[in-house]
Amino acid sequence: MNEEVLGVDIGYGFVKGFNGQNEIVFPSVAGIGRDISYHSVLTTYQSPLDTLAIGYNGKKYFIGDYAIRQSSIPSRSLDIKKPEDLNTLLLFLTTLGLYSKEQHQEFNIVTGLPTNYILSYQEQLSHILSGEHHIRLRIRGQDEERNMRVKGVNIVPQPFGTLFNLVLNGSGEIADHEMSNKVVGIADIGFKTADFVVSDSLEFVDRLSSSSINGMVSAYEIIAAMIRSRYKIDKKDYELDQIVKNKTIKIAGVDHDISDIISEAFYNLASKIKTELDSLWDYRELDTILLTGGGGEALSEYLIPKFNNMVLVPDAQFANVKGFWKLARNRNGGYEE
Repeated sequence: MNEEVLGVDIGYGFVKGFNGQNEIVFPSVAGIGRDISYHSVLTTYQSPLDTLAIGYNGKKYFIGDYAIRQSSIPSRSLDIKKPEDLNTLLLFLTTLGLYSKEQHQEFNIVTGLPTNYILSYQEQLSHILSGEHHIRLRIRGQDEERNMRVKGVNIVPQPFGTLFNLVLNGSGEIADHEMSNKVVGIADIGFKTADFVVSDSLEFVDRLSSSSINGMVSAYEIIAAMIRSRYKIDKKDYELDQIVKNKTIKIAGVDHDISDIISEAFYNLASKIKTELDSLWDYRELDTILLTGGGGEALSEYLIPKFNNMVLVPDAQFANVKGFWKLARNRNGGYEE
């Protein structure tokens, strides 16, 4: 049976996967599936992920953008207790299914949890993810059976993925010895949480590491309220992803520029995060602060000027998951069976 080494990041906003070659990203949204009464022969899709669905335990679920478009009750769960949330397992199994190269596939994986919750939930999450899983994956309009076995799982504090990505090479060996010996702060801005960790020569410094609920959803709440006030229209958080990306909202076929709304929301969130960092760290004691995550990229122009030793890491949205994969490639395995 073929074995795949995989990094998986089940974020509250987006799911990311990486196997050393291919990146996968889709919204962390799932919803009850349904039989679609008509499929137009003229409909074209840009990606196989546009019609993503799985069958699990006798039920059908739409995943990602397909759930947003077609499910009656799509949900992006923001429950901190990820192991107790069915959506977490559905998103995880969908990701494994997309990376399965054959009907029977084994995996060794590394994934992450928010800093404040790894001690409480890593054992439970590892138990849920490990072992045998069977799904029916619908991709490109075709149903495909997937029998998958997760042999090993290693769960790390989420922001450490970024550090592993910078320090390790593709074989999982330390390549950047200078960075590995530094005192590094990592600010990982995700959708639900902002996670802060300190590494001293690759040792996790618990007393200087924490999580906050001031993730990008806080900015989305401001944006939704201001859109409601200005345009008298309500938008769910998963509907705001493309709106925020484009900085426009389409109403009755007309695009309206909302860059001022987004800038105000991002500025307010960045100010909150700066206050949290000031209370947690004396930035002068850190050699560098790595800003990472999709939210880190979005807030970089507001946060970086506030700290003279903060830098935005390359490919910030994928930095954690690529580091997870590199750890899984480590010569010691990076996982426990």
